[in-house]
Amino acid sequence: MRILCFGDSNTWGYIPGTGGRYASDVRWTGVLKQLTGFEVIEEGLNGRTTSFTDAVEPYRSGLDYIAPCVLSQLPLDYIVLMLGTNDTKTRYHVSASEIRRSMQEVIWRIRDMLGRNASEARILLVAPPFLKAQSDFEDFDAQSEQKILRLEKEYEELAREMDCTFLKAGDFVTEMGVDGLHFTPQGHRALAEAIAEKLNNMHRK
Repeated sequence: MRILCFGDSNTWGYIPGTGGRYASDVRWTGVLKQLTGFEVIEEGLNGRTTSFTDAVEPYRSGLDYIAPCVLSQLPLDYIVLMLGTNDTKTRYHVSASEIRRSMQEVIWRIRDMLGRNASEARILLVAPPFLKAQSDFEDFDAQSEQKILRLEKEYEELAREMDCTFLKAGDFVTEMGVDGLHFTPQGHRALAEAIAEKLNNMHRK
């Protein structure tokens, strides 16, 4: 089994407080590989959004990169998508429903690439967990916190509409690091275990 994990800094393995990167056996993608024995392809990028970009953080649009990414990584059995946190940054001025529509575009583009290559890879859509806006970090605010919470319902509905499997990361990642945004090692493991169980259930169907 080959799994493409497409996400942002929490897929990349950003260490809260230092900006370094967790070792491969700490990142949820690495733990997922250990738990399942599947081949796991890490495609995390700090600051990545569903489709939004700007001059401050260029080249961050997942929509712009997802097609060549999928094509370069074929064949694939599963694609795990976890994006949306960075979309809630104050400078983007978008709502949870607009983030949902952007994620829908990402899924459509994936499906187009899979269809062109006769691939039946299945998609697991993961709603990112909560965030805690820090007073000394202006990128996120109280509205960002509320948008993330609303995304859980938006993504669950989207997964149902688009025939994707859904997972709410907030059910398993119950604390954040000191920056309020990034997973602790315990959070990485908890998410990996949840995704592993979900993928195994998908594999049996």
